[in-house]
Amino acid sequence: MRKILAFLALILTLSMLFLTACDEDKKSKDTTKSLETAEETTEEDTTEEETTEEETTEETTEEETTEETKAPEITADSTDNGAISWGGDGEISGGGELFNGGDGSGSDWDSPSDGFSGNGNSGDSTGPVETPSGKVLIHTYSDRPVAGDEDNSTTLPYLPMVSSTVLPSPHESYNQPRVLLKDIKPGLVCEHVIIGYDDYMFYEDTLNDFIGSGFLTDTVYNRAVKNLKERNTWAESHGKKFYFVIAPNKNTVYPDYMPEGYTMASYRRYDQFVELLQSAGITAVDLRGTMAAAVQEVPERNLYYKYDTHWNNHAGYFAYRAAMDMVRSDFPNVVIHDKSEYQINYCETYMKDLAYYLGYYSRLKDYGPVYTLKSGKTAQLMQYTPKEAWGQFVFAYEGPDGYSDKLYYFQYKNDYNQGAPNAYIMRDSYSIAMVPFLKDSFYMSTYNWTFSFSESEILKSDADVIMVIVAERNLRSYVNGEAVAD
Repeated sequence: MRKILAFLALILTLSMLFLTACDEDKKSKDTTKSLETAEETTEEDTTEEETTEEETTEETTEEETTEETKAPEITADSTDNGAISWGGDGEISGGGELFNGGDGSGSDWDSPSDGFSGNGNSGDSTGPVETPSGKVLIHTYSDRPVAGDEDNSTTLPYLPMVSSTVLPSPHESYNQPRVLLKDIKPGLVCEHVIIGYDDYMFYEDTLNDFIGSGFLTDTVYNRAVKNLKERNTWAESHGKKFYFVIAPNKNTVYPDYMPEGYTMASYRRYDQFVELLQSAGITAVDLRGTMAAAVQEVPERNLYYKYDTHWNNHAGYFAYRAAMDMVRSDFPNVVIHDKSEYQINYCETYMKDLAYYLGYYSRLKDYGPVYTLKSGKTAQLMQYTPKEAWGQFVFAYEGPDGYSDKLYYFQYKNDYNQGAPNAYIMRDSYSIAMVPFLKDSFYMSTYNWTFSFSESEILKSDADVIMVIVAERNLRSYVNGEAVAD
């Protein structure tokens, strides 16, 4: 009996010990779980608090940046004025989605407060734009056809002037914003770009031309007259005619789109140069009147790209007609095509040098007209020498099937114009919009990206017509014999 009682007592003792051990283990686990929960809660609270502080800091920084840029004329020449830096994965550190040339959404640089459209036109509105000073501007756009006025059929496809070899990179400097998009508003001056009304951008280097300063000195003027007289005399002695085409700056054609505080002078270097050409006996093709008339004739059309310093093919056509009307008075057999003979398509353009300077090359988009002869009686590219591109021009199409500004020297031949004269054309980048028309007005036409007057090259081309096409802003470079820069 005693043995049985001792055995039961042992079982009871062991049971008590087992229950005590289980309870201790449960308490230990509960304590550990409580500690883990407390740590997780602390981490979450800390993260949330830090995030809130970061967001507050970002908001404060943005507000301070906005306050700093509210002056009538804004400058943004340093990275301290709201510039956005890129991370190694291509994300914008200031917020917003991955930059890939798309529309994006939600970020400050993507949601301007002043209606900046960033797409080549200001939304769907085609009404007038009124500036703070009371100027009423005709709202223009460049990416849509005008019903009944233009043929936008697709029966004659044309390769748009976009890159076939080099694509814009989101990591390059031309896609690294120098200023917040919301701060791109009239009066901003950044990276030599002046922001005007209705999304128009202007090149700061044209200001001297615009306000009437930087005239040629008497020494330079007299030297230029002497040199041009000699060239004109040589041309006449060889049975050739010399023409000089001056392409107006963008703000010369659209002065009202310049921001407040800038007024175009009544007498400028353009006028001085026209007088210089007349003194030399050279036919000057002054296109200011032509462009002013074109603005009134087609107010619904941009003549210049909004985000570029250059004119588009609409302006190129008007310039072509004005130049060819003068040529025809000396060479009746020159071929001039009416606008109705062309199919006009609207394509996204690579010509966005001002957006390029601001670091928004891929973000801002614009469209322009491409003219193609419906008859198909167009010139063929016979030979060309490519020139290594720079800046935005690296995105231009290059090849024997289409014209590109990467072509340094090239020659066209139009077998349908065998009775027409030949032409030798010295040019800068403003010729880009005229070449599609000029090549179909002559039999042989040779184009050289230079200001040098090479008698041997002209003779080699067998040209009857010698033509120079120079942008207003490059007139000083021309008289100083400097190389073509753009």
